[in-house]
Amino acid sequence: MLKYLILFVAFSLFQTTHLSSAVTVLGNTDAVTCFNHARMGYSSKSSIITCRNVFSEKAVSKDVLAGTRVNLGIIYNNGLKPTLALKEFKIAILNKSVESEALLNQGNSLFLLNDLSGALEKYDESLKLNIRDSSAVFFNKGLVFEKMNNMKEAVRFYKKAISLNPNLVLFFNKKKQLIKDGVWDKINEREES
Repeated sequence: MLKYLILFVAFSLFQTTHLSSAVTVLGNTDAVTCFNHARMGYSSKSSIITCRNVFSEKAVSKDVLAGTRVNLGIIYNNGLKPTLALKEFKIAILNKSVESEALLNQGNSLFLLNDLSGALEKYDESLKLNIRDSSAVFFNKGLVFEKMNNMKEAVRFYKKAISLNPNLVLFFNKKKQLIKDGVWDKINEREES
């Protein structure tokens, strides 16, 4: 039983390894709750409903609506529903205030769909628009190259990400422990089957 619990926890960690960029929304509304749910990795139906409620609120700015679309897309990605996420990002990207975050998260959706070259294109586009958290882009590019078995490039991008955000070392420490315990390979085998 403990073995299955460890595998479940490890599998959960693997499923949420890409970094997203939630769009900060201030205040005390459903938009703020949606932001917090996206930031914390939620994927529940109630999170989706909370986000969708924002679209029917009357006094919501276009920027908040666009940010909520990005956050809803992140929640869809968290729930492994990248096709639904892409629909939200496609609408959000029309608003310049969230364009770079929408591109990063489109890349995450494409990664989930195993469109690795498409993911890299979106990550590069988000960098060209000077995304606020470029460490997330470099980290995600590392994940793409790792999945392509190009470890030299993966390490290069991981190092760049860590130089911008030293807290990312925690992920690698967890991954190292999972590899040492033999759990990481079991997760990869499950993903490929």
